[in-house]
Amino acid sequence: MNPQPQHCPLCGHPAGRFEVAGEYVYGGRPDQHFYACAACTVAFIYPPMTEAEEREFYAREFEKFMQTRAGSDGGWQGPEAHIAANQSTVARRLAVLRPLLPPPGSRVLEFGCSSGFMLLALRALGLDVMGMEPSGGFVEFVRSRGIPVAGSEAELERLAPPASLDLVLHFFVFEHMRHPLEFLQRSVSRLKPGGQLFFEVPSASDPLVTIYNIPAFHRFYWSAAHHWYFNRASLAYLLDRLGLRYQLIPEQRYDLSNHMWWALAGKPGGAGRFSASFTPELKAAYLESMRRTGHCDTYFVHIVNTPR
Repeated sequence: MNPQPQHCPLCGHPAGRFEVAGEYVYGGRPDQHFYACAACTVAFIYPPMTEAEEREFYAREFEKFMQTRAGSDGGWQGPEAHIAANQSTVARRLAVLRPLLPPPGSRVLEFGCSSGFMLLALRALGLDVMGMEPSGGFVEFVRSRGIPVAGSEAELERLAPPASLDLVLHFFVFEHMRHPLEFLQRSVSRLKPGGQLFFEVPSASDPLVTIYNIPAFHRFYWSAAHHWYFNRASLAYLLDRLGLRYQLIPEQRYDLSNHMWWALAGKPGGAGRFSASFTPELKAAYLESMRRTGHCDTYFVHIVNTPR
């Protein structure tokens, strides 16, 4: 019999019996599942990796894991390919982030900077950028582009001491954090008063889970690299405890073609596949409908270092 969680690791809610949200964990073990908390509504992996296993995973295996999961379209073969593959992601994020950016010359840190594709774009806008990346695969490449990158907490302390930054960013990092509230608090501690924290996190309300409930997508979606899957309610639970001004911004990355392809073929790779048969109005309306109804695949979170 598989080990069962005794309490929610986020809110401490004791188990009656947690509902299994994700039976199969991609890259995980047969005894690992994602469980949904009835109190704070977060989905959490149990049992998680040990801290030693996690350190080894990010030091040696993460890029290989992501290349297998994302395939050739993800650009995980090397840093240049990764930058090229993510230019549409840069444009999508900047559409939301650009109006919030501090003035040129402001100091910006990105946790989990990977190949540096976001930092390069922000440097081109005149910002003073730096990164933090525990996975070793792309670090030297980013440094070779003239961007300082910390590989450890000790290096980060020297690079970005408390109250020294105007903006802290992370994208698809939060779900990897074993202690998410403490991670937010440490991130905020590096901000000047009035500084900003902006991040993107996968949504547990992804329409392929909550509307279409596609079995093949479930086998792909719940990842061993993640501790958590958040929805609006579980994000608000955490952010309320931070005590700062914040905004949750629903976002939909994947299009109608992608969702149709999952339904038809049961695999990724369908983005844009049927777009020639759809009007621009239909494509835009579908994305906007997912955002407005809350059946979205990610959330942007904007926090200002000002008490609520």
